Amino acid sequence: MSITQTPTQPAPSKADAFVVSCIDPRLVDDVTFLMESVGRTDRYSEFRIAGAALAAVDPARPAWGQALWENLAASRQLHGVRKVVFVNHRDCGAMDLFAGRRLSLNRADELAQHQAVLDQAAAGVLSRHPDMQVELRLMELDGSSTLMPCAACAGGALRAEAVPPPGFADLIRLHLRDGPLAPEAERALLTEGVTRYGLTAEAARAALAAAAAARGEPTAAAAAREVLAYLRSRADTGNRVARTDVARGAALYRRLSPGLPPAEAERRTAVLLEGAGLAPRPDGLLRSTRWFNRMAAPPAPRPA
Repeated sequence: MSITQTPTQPAPSKADAFVVSCIDPRLVDDVTFLMESVGRTDRYSEFRIAGAALAAVDPARPAWGQALWENLAASRQLHGVRKVVFVNHRDCGAMDLFAGRRLSLNRADELAQHQAVLDQAAAGVLSRHPDMQVELRLMELDGSSTLMPCAACAGGALRAEAVPPPGFADLIRLHLRDGPLAPEAERALLTEGVTRYGLTAEAARAALAAAAAARGEPTAAAAAREVLAYLRSRADTGNRVARTDVARGAALYRRLSPGLPPAEAERRTAVLLEGAGLAPRPDGLLRSTRWFNRMAAPPAPRPA
């Protein structure tokens, strides 16, 4: 597909991502909010079709796949997209028709079916556009989403997450039983996967990501990436972030890490901001950053 620009035509807008989402009306706004939360407002083009990634792989509907690939090619030419983001969702009617059963009755089966479809869709993108990046997501009906492993994205190298050593798999389940891990605990667990079980760092991360996805939870690293992307998107030309935007970043951290106390979410958000070379924007009549200092302060020790 080729599109020729005439000198009188305005230059097309630019985008860095081509988002493929479902037509389900329950989640239309949630996909928009998701893109805003990761800093992609006005920086993506979107293709909505029943089943999202399913359109790329369903042999019963080849016209759907053709439409997807043609729109991706057009968006690449017009907008300069460099990444494809597939956003599948739970309780998807199109996926039920494809599988021939109500997938939401068994969350593990539903997850496996979505993972298989997303993997095939990612492989389809990379076979046509080898230089593209691919991001896979599975959205819950409350609008929260989980980053899914992408087997095709590293030439199959991420398949290691499917069969981690039994001892390491058990250790992951043990650590995740009370919810998402703190960044320090996650690093310690990954280090043990490398030093004790002989995994590569990539294989250890993939095993943890797959286990977290099976529970419908992001890893601490994934949550931190999402929050950092949001903070960067809100920074001004002086790399300063307003108080309200830092608070929204902390709220996003809590949404991505259920059970995380508000004060700890604020502290982690402050650490991310400083670590990325960003700064708090002075606020209030005195133009002070004391609000940020309070947010970044470590929790007071408990009485003995």
